[in-house]
Amino acid sequence: MANGLEGMCYAAPDCPPGPVERDCYGAGMTLPTLMSLLTRSAEFLLSKGIANGRREAEWIFAESLQLTRLDLYTRFDMPLEDDQVARLRGLVTRRGRREPLAYVLGTQEFHGLRLRVGPGVLVPRPETEELVDHVVQALPAGAVRVFDIGTGSGAIALAVKRARADCTVEAVDVSAEALAIARANAVALELDVAFRQAHLATGAVGPYAAVVANLPYIGSDERGDCDPELAFEPAEALFSGQDGLPLIAELIAAAPPLLSPGGLLWLEHGWKQGAAIMALCAPMRLDCTIIPDLAGRERFARISHMAAP
Repeated sequence: MANGLEGMCYAAPDCPPGPVERDCYGAGMTLPTLMSLLTRSAEFLLSKGIANGRREAEWIFAESLQLTRLDLYTRFDMPLEDDQVARLRGLVTRRGRREPLAYVLGTQEFHGLRLRVGPGVLVPRPETEELVDHVVQALPAGAVRVFDIGTGSGAIALAVKRARADCTVEAVDVSAEALAIARANAVALELDVAFRQAHLATGAVGPYAAVVANLPYIGSDERGDCDPELAFEPAEALFSGQDGLPLIAELIAAAPPLLSPGGLLWLEHGWKQGAAIMALCAPMRLDCTIIPDLAGRERFARISHMAAP
């Protein structure tokens, strides 16, 4: 899998989904057994350019039929009822149109949490799990305060709260729709996070031991190079200006009063943006260290007050 959000983009012409193809996915065909339908589904997804078509078909079938992936093979000859076939056909057809798998399933695993996701929020990425690891590892002992900006589904805030129950975690998003999903996730997971609607740090009162943000960082000039899946996700959670930096720059400018002595601002960013972020920090008298992700690409900024001379 490519790295980060911009890693889902490629320099190739887009092929937007066309009208519903009545016979594109086995319409009118009799698919009596689990394995027969699974095999046809995998072939269909592969034909639509989904490289992991077999694995994704397995996830869809396991989730829909409430089976494990092993069950799919040990019960390969299980007959499927008409309503099961219709439901599976619908889900696989949605994925074939390149709707994100997490939207098709309605959930996404993130840092050991099962999160509800949908069109109102960005699908949490594996790189953001790495960001959570950095944040948690750097938190000081004690009941400190953590602030998640642009929370979306609540992924970062909820994962930090699960890892450090003693911390007070606040989270904001500009989108009411995203906040509704984040709050529902918090209730389902029984995690106490204070959510509110705001633009970046508006209304926040520091100091915080950690401020963390996975803001939109894809430039508008990259929009035409993106995988079809990104067309289903909220544009305001993906794109920021021509170079992907306006919201990051705005937050960096607002950061100094938010951070406690020794406090850290953590950012996820595009793999070509490290130098620009360091340049934004310098006039604010902020130290910035760029940290690579597991793929070796610059991905995270660790920002703190400069030490007194």
